[in-house]
Amino acid sequence: MTNVIQKHDPKSRRSEVISTELGHLWSSLLQRGVGETHRTIGFCAIADDEGSNTLAANLALFLGAKGKRVALVEATLRQQALGAVFQATPSPGLAELLTGQAVLRDALRLQVAAGVDLVPAGETGDPFWAFTGDKLRSILGQVLAERDICFVDVPGLNRAPEASFVVRSLDAVVLVVEANRHRAPVVRRSLAYLRSLGTPVLGAVINELVHEVPTLVQKIL
Repeated sequence: MTNVIQKHDPKSRRSEVISTELGHLWSSLLQRGVGETHRTIGFCAIADDEGSNTLAANLALFLGAKGKRVALVEATLRQQALGAVFQATPSPGLAELLTGQAVLRDALRLQVAAGVDLVPAGETGDPFWAFTGDKLRSILGQVLAERDICFVDVPGLNRAPEASFVVRSLDAVVLVVEANRHRAPVVRRSLAYLRSLGTPVLGAVINELVHEVPTLVQKIL
């Protein structure tokens, strides 16, 4: 994960800035139908370690702290991270749900944080084949039965061929791009690919964008 999960600290300027940015992001998503027509939202990146899982987790924590019931589903079966971050047992998880080796009550980790339930990746020897069929859409429908919204950590577009199956099972998707990592044509091709899958693309988030801060301002901060 590019960033650690952000725990809110009212005395921290960094925490305040991140909370404000998450508020802006949530406002933008609401304007695009999230919470009404779109309730299963995927966060995906072009490659690994661009922070899409961090963003999904931080937004889940932000909304959970505001009283929302949020599910966080880790669909990156090749590169698992969220289970360890939330100190949850890694399996059974999504992989076992997809293959019929577990039921939802066994795969859910309830209240890993305020208002947030987690379905970790689980374990499988064939992450591609696990997503064939329409099982994921059915699982997400079950998850939403008692929750307001579900965020899904989607595998990297150029790393995992199963990413297309995951995206097609969602109501909408957000592309997360690490600043200064990819050339513009690569990002445009990735957006075009996402749109070709038929799932609404709500936009793109630039991650790890660094601004130079004048020395005087640094002293104030």
